[in-house]
Amino acid sequence: MQRRLFTFIAIAALAAGLAACSSNKSSSGSSSSDAQITIDSSFTFKTTPVTAGSTVTVKNESSTTHTVTQDGGGFNVTIDAGKTATFTAPAAGTYKFHCNIHSFMHGTLTVT
Repeated sequence: MQRRLFTFIAIAALAAGLAACSSNKSSSGSSSSDAQITIDSSFTFKTTPVTAGSTVTVKNESSTTHTVTQDGGGFNVTIDAGKTATFTAPAAGTYKFHCNIHSFMHGTLTVT
């Protein structure tokens, strides 16, 4: 009987833990914490939408240093090869940006 009670408690605790993880994952799937700008090995920016005031993570998957610099001023981060950097998303709007090191690299960040 004691063994069954222990097994029941262990299963209930595991189920509660899995439910908590599952609900956190679901809510974060659409949250701004997933907002990201990725620089791939072909020197291309890939972006996901972001919520104003949230943290934007810039991930550099290329083999050289890049910047993410808002056209006309605003955000400006430098990211070494294989590293990440963050900045705070500005107010809602559409923001064009570029790499100061590689003038052919351009992207757009959508902030809601």
